[in-house]
Amino acid sequence: MFGRADRRFSEGQRALARRDFPGAERLLGEAAAADPQRAHIRLYLAHALAEQERRAEAERALAVAIGLRPGAFVFPLHGAIIALDVGDLDRARELLGVATTLARANRLVAGYGELLHWTARGGPPPAAVARAAGELSPSFGARVLLHAAELLLDTHGVRATVALLEPANEPAGIPMPLRIGALRHRDRVLYAEHLLERGRFDDALCYLTGQPVLMADPRVPALLERARRSAVRSVDEALAACAPGRRGALLLQRYEAENDLGDIDAVERTLGAWREDYVAAGAPARERALAAAVIRRLAIVELERGRHEAALELCAASRHARPERETAGVEALARLGLGQRRAARHAFEDFLKNALFPLDRRLGAVPGSPA
Repeated sequence: MFGRADRRFSEGQRALARRDFPGAERLLGEAAAADPQRAHIRLYLAHALAEQERRAEAERALAVAIGLRPGAFVFPLHGAIIALDVGDLDRARELLGVATTLARANRLVAGYGELLHWTARGGPPPAAVARAAGELSPSFGARVLLHAAELLLDTHGVRATVALLEPANEPAGIPMPLRIGALRHRDRVLYAEHLLERGRFDDALCYLTGQPVLMADPRVPALLERARRSAVRSVDEALAACAPGRRGALLLQRYEAENDLGDIDAVERTLGAWREDYVAAGAPARERALAAAVIRRLAIVELERGRHEAALELCAASRHARPERETAGVEALARLGLGQRRAARHAFEDFLKNALFPLDRRLGAVPGSPA
């Protein structure tokens, strides 16, 4: 049904999709030799070469494609993408100008134009970039996410960058009602303090965090910290006397309070203890999803400490427990920390692929200056 060029072209595209770049280069090279006049083969070959850090060869392949199809915008567009990936903004601007002249109304061309402008200018993602990231392909979204993550890591650190990869908390449709006891107190913060004095730490936390209006009160931060530290002590007492089957839930409860306190050393100890229990129990299948999340959170702790190789190892362990797209996002940050921008972009593509992730809304929440 197909000739040699068609077969090799299809095989080369599949190799490129699974990131077998040397294999894609070989197959696409054979396709180009069998059909030298087909420009699109040269385009895919250019990407296979560029992903192997052989940009000069990639540009020669694209130059041949442009010579074969001088009126097609796709070839200068992809030349601009290859230049943008290595930070050559002048060459990207030149080629994108050609693509824009040939296809001014094309959404992908316009999207890369906005991305190039933002990359050169800096600052938080413009609305046009965020909108394009929500509408265009995962490969475009990954490039936008890569640049946003680099900016956030430089200005706000790991926690803010990890938050970019998490869906925003949806506002509650119905506000949390006041507790009956609170109705007898004009001072709601004082009511929360009374809950603490009676040892109802979880109730105090739920009450304070469930009433957004209270967060403006200057007494609340200290009260929250007191409640969380008291909750940790309460869990520790329960752990000392609990049955084995209750230990895992209590450890995770302690983790929540420690995480809210920002105590990464305590978080590492608590989640490490949970992981040890999981392994000792034979890694039960019913807990694999939870184990993947716990190990991924341990990887984030390593990111916060700047230990990127250790974070990558934990990402691999999380994926072994259960492959999840969220792990690819953490891996991308670890690879960025190691200076592996291409690998980070690939991980961001995996993070976005086939996901109902509101990238446009998350980009809209990126802060513009250090906190």
